[in-house]
Amino acid sequence: MKKIILLFILFSGKLAFSQQVLSLEEVIKRTLEKNFDVLIQRNNLKIADNTNNIGTAGYLPTIAITADQTWTTTNTRQEFYSGQVNEKTGANNNSLNASARLNWTFFDGFAMFARDKRLQLTEDLATVNLTAQMEMSIYQASVLYYSLQYYKRLQIVYEEAIQLSKERFDLIALRSKNGAASDLELLQAKLDLNTDSSNYLNHLNIISKMKADLAMVMGEAGEISFDVDDNIPALPALDKSIILENALSQNTSLLVQKSQIAIIDQQRKEIQSRYYPQLSFYANYSAAVSQSEVGLLSSNRSIGPGIGFTLSWTILDGLANVTAVKNNRFQKENAEFAVQKQEQTIKTEVDKAWQDYTYSERMYRLENSSVVNTTAMFEIAQKSFENGSLTQFELREIQFSIIQAKNRQLSSEFNLRTAVLNVGLFTGDYKKLIP
Repeated sequence: MKKIILLFILFSGKLAFSQQVLSLEEVIKRTLEKNFDVLIQRNNLKIADNTNNIGTAGYLPTIAITADQTWTTTNTRQEFYSGQVNEKTGANNNSLNASARLNWTFFDGFAMFARDKRLQLTEDLATVNLTAQMEMSIYQASVLYYSLQYYKRLQIVYEEAIQLSKERFDLIALRSKNGAASDLELLQAKLDLNTDSSNYLNHLNIISKMKADLAMVMGEAGEISFDVDDNIPALPALDKSIILENALSQNTSLLVQKSQIAIIDQQRKEIQSRYYPQLSFYANYSAAVSQSEVGLLSSNRSIGPGIGFTLSWTILDGLANVTAVKNNRFQKENAEFAVQKQEQTIKTEVDKAWQDYTYSERMYRLENSSVVNTTAMFEIAQKSFENGSLTQFELREIQFSIIQAKNRQLSSEFNLRTAVLNVGLFTGDYKKLIP
């Protein structure tokens, strides 16, 4: 049992040593480059950028070319008032019609200007959505990264506990051999050693799963042959008034809602453009050639250009435009309500996040004021047990107390760091809160 545990710990240490150590900056860099949600939003931004052009807005003319070639065979009988009769069976007729036409609507009730502005606002909205997704992905990667740091530091405590249980088992085994300890004491020591080893294995399993989750966020699912560094950056100082001010002015969820209002405004202008007439200019060049074996003309040919203007004005459309404008007004009002609701939500969530932050800070100071040096504590407990001043049950209780105290200390630090990330997620200036 002793050799197996030692080899397992030694193998785990060598495995961790051989893994690539990633800094938080490198994790964030990979996340922004490969995270699939970020890539999707980045492509959505490219789509919005491609769509935002003068052609889609309606400034440019359209040019179309059409051609029609027809062949027919008919049985024809024509009787004229003069008494002449033209009759032919299987008369062949063919005709060719081709044209090139340019159409340019140069006035559409100002719809093209409103559409142009809407396309730009849509692109801006796609930029905000990309920023929001980047913030969320950075947040997820950071929480997982700090979680791995926390569990790595706690892993050392479990390893020290195993070492203490192993030495205790060896000592009781020696005493049992000499008749100074009972078989029950030996079995209890072995059971405790197995329990500590099981807890250690479960701990390593949690670390592996966290690495898998972090690899997924980085867009590298299945690649868990990495480790996090031991550098614990200092926490930034926070000011609630600044946090709230930034949240109300830069929060991406709020910016999305405000962008919707601006887009709805431009949609209203597009609808109102239908009240105006439309003026278009056209220019075409057409050719028509036909040949017939029966009829008034045996052949006909016409080729030439043409230009003109078209005016169209829908006077009555069944009140469709009026209805659309009214509905647009309600949509804008709903969007404004959504902004007000989002502002209230942000104020509430910032206040709750700030309460979590202040509570976590107090807990961190409390737990940090009694920092547990696990190595020293385990050594003292082991010597006391060897000297006979502690029973194995008292040693086990002290062992549990040490693990719990160190766990509370590390947990309070992790909770404080997570609270800082939670506060930063509302500000829209998230990356500045990452040390």
